[in-house]
Amino acid sequence: MNATVTKKAGKGATDGVVSEMATYFHIKPGHEQECAAACQRMVEALKQAPMAATIKTGLRDTRHVIFNNGTELLWATTFETEWEPYIDDAFLTVGFEHFVDWMQHTTEWDTKIAPWIEKSGGLESLTGDKTREGFDEHIIANMAGMRWILQDGQQKATAYWNPVSSLTMSEITKAERINAAFQEVLDDPAAEEALQHPALKPLLAQAAS
Repeated sequence: MNATVTKKAGKGATDGVVSEMATYFHIKPGHEQECAAACQRMVEALKQAPMAATIKTGLRDTRHVIFNNGTELLWATTFETEWEPYIDDAFLTVGFEHFVDWMQHTTEWDTKIAPWIEKSGGLESLTGDKTREGFDEHIIANMAGMRWILQDGQQKATAYWNPVSSLTMSEITKAERINAAFQEVLDDPAAEEALQHPALKPLLAQAAS
């Protein structure tokens, strides 16, 4: 059965503001360890990226799973923005080179990805200095092919639920900052008198829960 394609989630499922994507690849024989190392490098690059940049892409989480005796790879990710800008921003923000790093170890590289790269002007045009004139525009203009590749190997979740799907990452991180600031106030002896004000009772009740 063909999956329904929506503007919000592409071929994936949605819960609240969060959508999911699960795309499957086949690992080239003998490339399991190299592929695993490349996937880890991409995750490390994401960890080092500024939080604001990560939030801008819409990313909630991402993971790679090698299975079936090292012959197949799952790339699963969840996101808040619409499908097309999420994929576009992910490749722009993370850097296409980090996707190339692990994708080159899949059989889809030879059959789909490398031909798309060549058609898009070659690998050099998609990587390197992101500040050069026209770089972003060139990536965006050619991303339809990559989105097709991802959706061609995608399977929609049979069931999907996210316990905090009503909140965006911006709201979650803001709540963390507010909580940290409030805890500082609670720990400050100079604030004791001010905290006795009846208007602050709901906040204190939340802090105590």
